[in-house]
Amino acid sequence: MPSDAREFDWPELLRSMGRFGLSAREASLYLTALRRGRATARELTQESGLDRVLAYRTLDAMRGRGLLQVTVERPRRYLAVPPRVVFERDLLERRRALDEDQELARELGRRLPTLREAAPAAAPRFEVVSGAESIYPFVREMIRRATREVRAMIPARALRGSVRGRTYEDLPRFLRDGGSFRLIVAPDPFAQRLVARLRRVGRGFERAEVRYEPAPPVRLTIVDEREALVFLVPEPDASGVPEVAVWSDTPEFVGAQRALFEVNWSAATPDGRLGRRPRVPRGARGRDRVGRAGEPTGASPSRGLPPR
Repeated sequence: MPSDAREFDWPELLRSMGRFGLSAREASLYLTALRRGRATARELTQESGLDRVLAYRTLDAMRGRGLLQVTVERPRRYLAVPPRVVFERDLLERRRALDEDQELARELGRRLPTLREAAPAAAPRFEVVSGAESIYPFVREMIRRATREVRAMIPARALRGSVRGRTYEDLPRFLRDGGSFRLIVAPDPFAQRLVARLRRVGRGFERAEVRYEPAPPVRLTIVDEREALVFLVPEPDASGVPEVAVWSDTPEFVGAQRALFEVNWSAATPDGRLGRRPRVPRGARGRDRVGRAGEPTGASPSRGLPPR
């Protein structure tokens, strides 16, 4: 193969074509036909160095799959379908299959838990979850199970990862069904923009509230006072250590996390319900803010609020 395509060498090209559903034999014949423009079966077989019988069978199969076109002249000649068409068609089929798999996964996710035998009341359950690729689907499933309330406390940087991981994609459905959502988050610009966006789409969700805490002491998610996920490593660090969390439905564990959340919720700066415009009481500016220990801090209550 001339070197221009070609910064790939021939074996690398064959492997790359394999990612789009072509076997090594099909890729060899396809690339040869593409390079030549049009060629007979004999020419393609000789140039690709394949066994004649296998090559002829493969050419017919590729024609049936729409990878090659054939002229009406004698002897007939083969032309490669444009690469963009081949790639886009394969990607479309994969997207369709992925959509079907996602729908099947949701259906199985609803049905399979009914097969689980109830654990004895005295047997606590816990699970260690590691890495964003495992944690974000885990939290999504927790929110799907929620019927009454979701409580979350999260640092700003971790919030970015949660949004990218579509952790809260089922939250609108939960809120429409009458669920209660409370979020404590650090007041950085990303969090404020996200809250503003939630406020725009959350009109009428009177039970969704956000409060700001400059440095949330822990990252956690609590669902229905029934289960809790607490992060031992809340964010991946520079050394490559991933996020690590512990989940449990033990009442004592969940109760302790709920108590911790309520303490921080009481001390955090309100931002109002997402279904309403936030309001700052008259005379609020200039008042001394009471710290967690009950002592005035001298800070304005507007500190930590998103810019108006």
